[in-house]
Amino acid sequence: MAQRHLVEILTSQGERSGLAFFREPLTSDETLIAELEPCSRPELFCHRHQTDQLMVLRGGIDLIVLQNKCLRRIPLREDEPTWVRIPPYVPHGVINRGPSTAVVVNAVLRHRVSDSREYQPRPVPTALVPAWIELQQGLFLQRADSQH
Repeated sequence: MAQRHLVEILTSQGERSGLAFFREPLTSDETLIAELEPCSRPELFCHRHQTDQLMVLRGGIDLIVLQNKCLRRIPLREDEPTWVRIPPYVPHGVINRGPSTAVVVNAVLRHRVSDSREYQPRPVPTALVPAWIELQQGLFLQRADSQH
């Protein structure tokens, strides 16, 4: 897979000023705020003409990306401020296992005019549904614990 299709995880930098902590913003063409209700529907989004740059502001989610025919889990939490950069053509979805709605900021980089079809969720490929269910049920935690 070409380097340009790799998901990047970036530590969020910032500085304290009195009671406020200011995070460094990422360069973007558009900034979106999404509210993600508790849900784990097996669906993916794939944008051809934009790079998503995501950070959780409130709550926590498991960002799921499809790379090299495998689902990869990237945990994102409000108490661990991290940016995740998802380039074009990388399918991605979310599992919110929490009890409340998570709030996410997306600092979008536009590469060309987007097509509205890119914002319609697509089902996870049938062969990967069992892996999605394992992620949804948190079985990855049990497996990691049982190996120690």
